[in-house]
Amino acid sequence: MASSNPIDKILLRVLSLSLAPLVGGCGIDTSVFEPIPCASEGRTPYLAGAEPVAPADYMELRMIASPSGATTPSALESVGEKCSGAADRPACEEEIAAATSTKGFRLGDCVDYCPDHILIINTGDEVTVLDTPDAVRAWFGPVDAPADAVLAASLAGYTVRCSKPDEGGVRPDGDAYEVLATRYTATCAPIERTLYVLGVDAGGDVHELETEVIESESGACVGRRPAGLLRAAGRGATPVGAYFANVARLEAASVWAFDVLGRELVHHGAPRPLVERARAAGRDEVRHARVMRRLAARYGGRWQPPRVEPRPVPSLEELAIDNATEGCVRETYGALVGMWQGRFARDPLVRRVMTRVARDEARHAKLSWAIDVWVRPRLSAAERRRVDEARREALSALEEEARREVDPALVVHAGMPGREAARRLSRNFAEAIVAGAAGVGA
Repeated sequence: MASSNPIDKILLRVLSLSLAPLVGGCGIDTSVFEPIPCASEGRTPYLAGAEPVAPADYMELRMIASPSGATTPSALESVGEKCSGAADRPACEEEIAAATSTKGFRLGDCVDYCPDHILIINTGDEVTVLDTPDAVRAWFGPVDAPADAVLAASLAGYTVRCSKPDEGGVRPDGDAYEVLATRYTATCAPIERTLYVLGVDAGGDVHELETEVIESESGACVGRRPAGLLRAAGRGATPVGAYFANVARLEAASVWAFDVLGRELVHHGAPRPLVERARAAGRDEVRHARVMRRLAARYGGRWQPPRVEPRPVPSLEELAIDNATEGCVRETYGALVGMWQGRFARDPLVRRVMTRVARDEARHAKLSWAIDVWVRPRLSAAERRRVDEARREALSALEEEARREVDPALVVHAGMPGREAARRLSRNFAEAIVAGAAGVGA
């Protein structure tokens, strides 16, 4: 199953095929949106034109953590006159100058460094600091002005660009608004940016109505399961927490799997680079398990370490079958699902984590296919047929699993593909494997 195409390009092609039904054929008509004039220093304005539920003398948007790491606050935008209605103006101004928070909210898309912000509200002598998205939404109340809709979209993690009509704008839509915005949907292999038409209702909820990839530069995502892994279900206060608790357990099990794989490769005389790549993959899984435990805790999940029963060293055929099913099928497909989650999870942290994990899992998938290339010539014709049959059965099992219903919370917050999307992913993936496109030994 040799191919000149690296596995990451195969995954991207399968992902593109699976995304195609979600994207309109004619592209997004950006001409119907009203462009947004820039504020000072070319920034998108968030406060000018916004209509809060209660009047204020002064509002200030402040960045409390800068890209350089400095903690000196920086005022990005202000509306009104500071302390204009205060009885003790110096004290009021001093309180505003000292305002900060250990929390903060983010505005727009972020890739590497994501600064936090606070919104300072001054009415009379009173100074209030809003440091969460919910607090800001509550202060502004119903979305009844274009600026309110832009702010809601920005709080949801989208970038609404000013003075760039093809990438930022707003228009009324009955009692709601539509906002033109962008977001990075991949930051490595490839770097990709997507244009969105967002629906923003009166309550501030943001929904994706249309999408179009506008920039692409080439450049349960879980790891390999060890033989002898005992079944256990993730537990948590929410479905998303239970899901990530289970993923954390599986990632921890992958540490064991790659340690065992490395020793099995040594036992069967595999080339040293394959052994070293297996050990490096195990170190990746240590990091994956750690970040998945954090995501589980974020959503109320209760992580439990995996239990694995030791098994004797397998024969070369058994190693090849396990590699074909766990590595060439499940781990490769896991990288594909992780790429999907990195695009569609509502939680920006989940998107960032899954994008990075998917990148590692794609590298592990390359190792699996490299092992397949090494081991096949060492098997008899009958043994190779049994390996191919095991791979086909694993692909069939994936397609069967894709027919199951997915909890809506997992689709929204964890970015898991829903049933129809999962069916497209698994079908396109199986066709790519059967066609021999994924047999890469690089």
